[in-house]
Amino acid sequence: MTEHKSLWVVWQNVDTRLYYHIGTLSYFDEHYEFTYTFTGEGPQKVRDALENGYMLHPSFPILDKTYVSSKLFPAFDRRLPSEIRSDFGHILDELHLTESSSKMDLLEQTRGKLANDTYSFEKPLRIENAKLMTSFFIHGMRHQKDLPENWYAILRSFNTIELKPEPNNEVDANAIAIYTELGIKLGFIPRFYATGLSALLAMGIQPIIKVNYINEQSNSDWWVKVDFESDVLGLSDTELKKLDPLFEYAV
Repeated sequence: MTEHKSLWVVWQNVDTRLYYHIGTLSYFDEHYEFTYTFTGEGPQKVRDALENGYMLHPSFPILDKTYVSSKLFPAFDRRLPSEIRSDFGHILDELHLTESSSKMDLLEQTRGKLANDTYSFEKPLRIENAKLMTSFFIHGMRHQKDLPENWYAILRSFNTIELKPEPNNEVDANAIAIYTELGIKLGFIPRFYATGLSALLAMGIQPIIKVNYINEQSNSDWWVKVDFESDVLGLSDTELKKLDPLFEYAV
């Protein structure tokens, strides 16, 4: 079966620290495609980003063009660790990958982040077997003033986490905070998912969210990764579009 994988290309405004899903990178039928989210009129897409300081990537200067390549675009490929590095095998081990893993797998695991960079690559909201699924790292942990120094020990001992919408949040009315079962606020669901997942919660659907990975020794961007899953069986096409007009079905 031909591999089909997509990743959201996300840009962060360094002044406001807000995130936007500005494009999607896909691999299928042995070629790569990149397109901006120009058909998405809602918040956190590229049109919203352009109004808030974003400038189109110089390698992709046309907003409504689908860029196609038989190889990973150089602008994205340079974000990956080089295969000729002496420690490349160790890097793969750390990322739980193998030499047969694809560049899209490597880009997903590393998130393509560079030091002091405004771009990252994130798993999309995706429907598979009537379930809405994704995984992500908790955002904003280092900005939580009441986060205990031993938060990682607490989370390992009491690893149940809960979602709490914050409709009065001054930055984003769709903000969804993440708490431990002891009531400790860890951070937030990434903003580029928040609109869709807020709509899901408003429908009365309770998702399953589980801690996948904890690494308190890493940069705060990689402290805690969680898996998200929600049953969407029976939702109409209109209701599904409320989750995200650009989400995709698994192929």
